Amino acid sequence: MRSMTGFGQATGRDERHAVTVTLRSVNNRFYDLKLRLGDEYRASEAELTELLAAEIERGRVEAAVEVQALGEREAAVDVHRPVVLAAHQAIEELVDGGLVAQKLTAGDLLRLPGAIDLRFAPDRWEPADRELLLSVARDALAQLVAGRETEGEKLAEALVDRIDGLADAALDLVALAKAARRRTAEALRARLAEVLAAAPGSATLDPGRLEQEVAVLAERSDVTEELDRFAAHLEHFREVAAAEGAVGKRLDFLTQEILRELNTLGAKCRDAEMTRRVLDAKVLCEQLREQVQNVE
Repeated sequence: MRSMTGFGQATGRDERHAVTVTLRSVNNRFYDLKLRLGDEYRASEAELTELLAAEIERGRVEAAVEVQALGEREAAVDVHRPVVLAAHQAIEELVDGGLVAQKLTAGDLLRLPGAIDLRFAPDRWEPADRELLLSVARDALAQLVAGRETEGEKLAEALVDRIDGLADAALDLVALAKAARRRTAEALRARLAEVLAAAPGSATLDPGRLEQEVAVLAERSDVTEELDRFAAHLEHFREVAAAEGAVGKRLDFLTQEILRELNTLGAKCRDAEMTRRVLDAKVLCEQLREQVQNVE
């Protein structure tokens, strides 16, 4: 089991470039990659995307690639003469009029917007550079995955703890349901006896009819099927949690099913102790749901 949160960073260099890849991942229902890569290096985007997608199935991943060119790059200077001439003429007029003390200098030209452009030759991105980037990305990805797995171990422990608590609740509810059914039957018999005793005449209690009424009432409040499904969902949850790969979506679905059974149990319960136990189980189920949201 893996968490969806993690961090990885790696750096490498060759004679031409120094490359740093930083990966961060957080929770998300689906796989969502946000890649920051300079336009000069887009030739490696497809390979990098494929590398990450092959290892990560869920989560929002932010990948930042920083590339520093180590060699000197050719530079060219473009002088926009019309701008310089116009500026020179304007300054000359101000000098002649005694408004400024000096003429236009080279330093002034460098600060003058639109006068001079400095251009560097594009960084050459060759197959060896792409290999360097992918190698660094693999190292960063290994760190990210290791962190997600470590966090996943903690998540697994938390999930097992909640499932154990729900399993205990299931056992308690089975025992409470049997006792509640007996109490319901006894209460109904006692109530009918009181009604007949208070009735005028010589009314008698038909045992057959009494048992029929008891059976009907018991059927309305019977939760055996819900308890069986509840226990089955818990067992299925354990199996899925122990499986390999991305299991977060399946666990999320099972958590919804567990909560659905608890809601049905709560609606059918007529026993105060059972109702309290169902509420306790719902609290555990909500905690389980929160933890499942972090599972890949």
